[in-house]
Parts: sequence; C-alpha cells; structure tokens
Amino acid sequence: MVRRTVGGAGGFEERRRGQRFKLALRVQLNDGIGMTRDISTSGIFFETENAHSIGDTIRLFLNFEHETLQCEARVVRVEPRNGQFGVAVELTSYVFC
Repeated sequence: MVRRTVGGAGGFEERRRGQRFKLALRVQLNDGIGMTRDISTSGIFFETENAHSIGDTIRLFLNFEHETLQCEARVVRVEPRNGQFGVAVELTSYVFC
C-alpha cells in the first residue's frame, strides 16, 4: 500500500512490508480469473474483470509449476484499469497445497 504525503520523494510514502516482484501468473478467484502483476510475501496486485470492494475477504489460488498457493486476503485497493480492475490485496493466510 502506498500513501500520498506532503514532501518526500515523489509525494508518496512507501508502506509495503515486503519486497515486490513483478510476476505474471494466472490467479483463480471464486468469481473468475485474473492475472498477477506483482507479488510479495505480504500482498498481491492483480487485474481481473470483476470488481471487488475494499475490505472484502477473498480466496485466490496461484498455480506454480509443481505447487498451488491457496491464499486468503483482504482487499485494500481497487482501481479501474483498461476495462478491468486492478486489485491490491493484503494476505491474511496462505498455504501451498
């Protein structure tokens, strides 16, 4: 999550807890599919056709080569993007299965 501030570099204060990695993976959601744009140990940003509301709890699945990561997450930001929605989530739990 990034917060706008007065002063500081570029007017933003970095609030992310983990280093982000640009990664395009298909994400399976209860109500459809999406594509990740970046991921860290504390959160994921993905694009999807379906809108979500800030505060929603969602379940998502990321398929890696030999493992599937099942996550529970809380929606912290939603933004319109090219006819879809960019969704930032904070992970509340995850497990490889």
